[in-house]
Amino acid sequence: MNELLKVEIEHLGHPDLSMIDALIAETRKAEVPTFARFEPDIQGIMKTAEEIAGFRNIVLIGHGGSVTTFKGLLGSLGRFHAEDKLFYILDTVDPLHVGYIRSRVDPVDTHVIAVSKSGNTLTVLELLSVFDGFPTTIVTEPGYGAARKLARIKGWSLVDIPKDVGGRFSGGTASALLPAAVLGVDIVEFNMGLKEAYRAAREEDDIVNLAGAFYMVERLGKRTIFLPVYSRGISEFNPLVTQLFHETLSKGRKGLTLLAYEGPECQHHTNQRVIDGPEDVATLFVLVDGEDGMKISWEKVDTEYKGIPLGDMGPYSLKKAMLSEARGVMGSMDEIEAPYATITLKDESERTIGFYVGMMHYLAYDFALMRRVEPFDQPAVDRAKEIALANRSS
Repeated sequence: MNELLKVEIEHLGHPDLSMIDALIAETRKAEVPTFARFEPDIQGIMKTAEEIAGFRNIVLIGHGGSVTTFKGLLGSLGRFHAEDKLFYILDTVDPLHVGYIRSRVDPVDTHVIAVSKSGNTLTVLELLSVFDGFPTTIVTEPGYGAARKLARIKGWSLVDIPKDVGGRFSGGTASALLPAAVLGVDIVEFNMGLKEAYRAAREEDDIVNLAGAFYMVERLGKRTIFLPVYSRGISEFNPLVTQLFHETLSKGRKGLTLLAYEGPECQHHTNQRVIDGPEDVATLFVLVDGEDGMKISWEKVDTEYKGIPLGDMGPYSLKKAMLSEARGVMGSMDEIEAPYATITLKDESERTIGFYVGMMHYLAYDFALMRRVEPFDQPAVDRAKEIALANRSS
């Protein structure tokens, strides 16, 4: 078992995994995907980050997998690193929002980082036109994409990313690592966690068995995964995990629907659906066994909570309060035999967060292999882009 992760699947109610021994063995023997083999130029990325770090404002332009990993890093680790910088992520061409951000920044103290794997993402090119005249770095693959050509014409900096690593799997490339380094994240530790997850997925049981267990409960009609994440920081990666599951698995009328929310807040909107709605859901709790945090205690006060004097409650830690909320939901699921599994992370350090991202990369990859779908394309997304382009000319 990896020190950064504990996986429990005994409450999932799946048939014995020995029934799919051959499928699990086949998944283990699959080719190591490019995203797991790729080695980023850490020193080169850090050198470029140093050149950008002097700017107070950073505008990051990109969509989908080009920015979802960094969104998670900004929302989790950014709480401890972003004191002297303001980061604006532009993943929309919403005119009101773009105008708001443009009105708050100036070329003197702002650097634009635009990420487009192909270099031909139309909305990225449109947003670059809004910020023409700003110091800019383009992160894109080698070739002849429009963003790369623009960089040469405008004299902007260029940073390469690999052609054969898709956006949603690009957390270990400059797409995420460059803005993360500008933010102040220890990208060496983050990348180390990624690599540990990739190795664990190939050599240990937890990740592939988790994929296998959910594969089996899907066969029992559980085609929705509820992912309550009991951590504000880790929940910032929910958009990435949703993209990984939906774009990697959902093809040819196969796949799963993921409902990823932050706990315990999701108890106030989605527990009702999961526990008392259609019985098509299996739950994957994400917990963190981190620091205890502040203590909860009351001086003697003349008031009660459900018959218990507040002065008699505690002292106990915020960590215990958080985990108790999750355990309460698990207990209610036990009463009705609703299936669930649990992932517990060691902490919320760069290394562990890297491990979590890498684990989700491989979990989506293994899910796709087990379902016999191509993991790395997204044909429905590409078709929508073609129609959107035609609409601009109509």
